[in-house]
Amino acid sequence: MSPPDTPAPSMAGWLDGRVALVTGAGGGIGAAVARRLAAAGASVGVVDRDATTAESTVRAITAAGGQALAVVADIARPSERNRLVEEVTDGLGGVDILVNNAADHGSRHGFLDVTEEEWERIVATNLTATAFLSQAVAPAMTARGRGVVINLAAIQAMLPVATYVSYVATKGGIVSLTRALAVELSPHGIRVNAVAPGAIASGSTANALAASGDPTGSAPTLLGRMGTVEEVADVCVFLASDAASFVTGAVLVVDGGRSLSRAPDPFATFGVLARPDAPASGSPPPGAGRQTGSTGAHVDGSS
Repeated sequence: MSPPDTPAPSMAGWLDGRVALVTGAGGGIGAAVARRLAAAGASVGVVDRDATTAESTVRAITAAGGQALAVVADIARPSERNRLVEEVTDGLGGVDILVNNAADHGSRHGFLDVTEEEWERIVATNLTATAFLSQAVAPAMTARGRGVVINLAAIQAMLPVATYVSYVATKGGIVSLTRALAVELSPHGIRVNAVAPGAIASGSTANALAASGDPTGSAPTLLGRMGTVEEVADVCVFLASDAASFVTGAVLVVDGGRSLSRAPDPFATFGVLARPDAPASGSPPPGAGRQTGSTGAHVDGSS
């Protein structure tokens, strides 16, 4: 099954006059979210560690008639998190919509090879930054009596793939954080929701498809295809808009039914090495292998 060949319904005007801040917006899902928010009328702060990719997303938005500002920052650093919110506020106005998308996938290897340094880096980028960027924008949202926070989780929070323990743990944390923030911030008019993508043909997943020799892939989803970054982005626009005014504390899964499918994941063990003494055919028993190299790729990645 191919992606829909008809464009999604127009959301033009849904976010007129609002300011959005999107992290990890230099490429993949983040760039698509930034473009879609801008197409819906929002001014967008495009945050990324890479100036070139951030500027590329800004150019795409402005070329389409939107307004955007590139901000280069490493969100794992507290001082840079505070600075980026100030830059977006000074350049575009107070943040109405925060999309916590940026993520560090880390290297793909077994849990026994995870170092504390790697763990802390991934937690700082994926979970800590999500929490404290939300904290940074909440006071101004509270003063206005409205605001939206959208956190990018992943279906790996519910359907983990081996050799991604640090990443999976942070995505599970984001699900719980989303619910906790919804409870705490709803009295202030702030809605907090999460989007959990899976089987999206972008970034690390696209690399895995290419490395497998089958760039189209035989996706293990109920819909029989990989999803697109735009399909994830459209869900984010919905959650950011008044169309979702009664939605908070939700985790919307965008995976084409991957989390319900019983089809084997062709990339679940991609790059994972079996024990040297394991049989050449058949699957190794659970925990039998450690990876010595890193692919940085998996089918259910989010951002």
